[in-house]
Amino acid sequence: MVGINPVQLMRRARANKRVFALGNGESRKSLDLTSLYEYGIIYGCNALYRDFRPDALVVVDPVMKEEIWETDYLLENKAYFKDWTPESPIHPDDWGFKATPAYLYKRLGGDDPSKKVINSNDIIKGRFPDDAIRTGYASGSSSVLIACIEEEPEEVYLIGHDLYSTNDNFNNVYKDSKNYQGALTPATPADNWISQLKRTFDDFGVGENKHLVQFYHVNSLKGKHLEEWKLVVNIHSITLDEMWKRLNR
Repeated sequence: MVGINPVQLMRRARANKRVFALGNGESRKSLDLTSLYEYGIIYGCNALYRDFRPDALVVVDPVMKEEIWETDYLLENKAYFKDWTPESPIHPDDWGFKATPAYLYKRLGGDDPSKKVINSNDIIKGRFPDDAIRTGYASGSSSVLIACIEEEPEEVYLIGHDLYSTNDNFNNVYKDSKNYQGALTPATPADNWISQLKRTFDDFGVGENKHLVQFYHVNSLKGKHLEEWKLVVNIHSITLDEMWKRLNR
């Protein structure tokens, strides 16, 4: 029997401590996501489930929770839903984006044990019990945070976390589809994403009793984020080619 060579063993060990955090920005459109499977653990968010199966899907928006719940995706695939709990008051007249988490939970039969849903707030509170900010993150930022908590990686590659658009319009691979804005909608301000991700870099950065994670922002658009992150020692901006060189070293 042919053995595994030392380089393959090294890559396999690294893959167990590496996370790819997929955002839905258009900079990832040219990447074959299936090519990442052998290199690490994959976290994604929202409509990614429509055309790809990450190791974990993180969802914050109520309308996306409803969309995903009504498919068979959760029967075989793990997901983290924000506030997925029956404990808070139910207000059935308060539906849509203003729906209470408990109403959505009850409406969709959230106690179905055959579906693999984890309350993301429980995971965040388990690591940061006094948190008053992190449980309010957007889906993309939440997926990066939860991946760091659950997987304890040594490195995280942020792919499709574009922050900015190349023009003044909405930047998302799922634009013009159900539960997403149209292609001509103005670009979403990046401030929240920038501050939320920065807090995660700091949470898993240098300091006493911290697990240091190196973050790599892949194919970042225009490099605009670097001004806000320039003093953060564990975030690095790299190209897609540079990522592949690192993965195959």
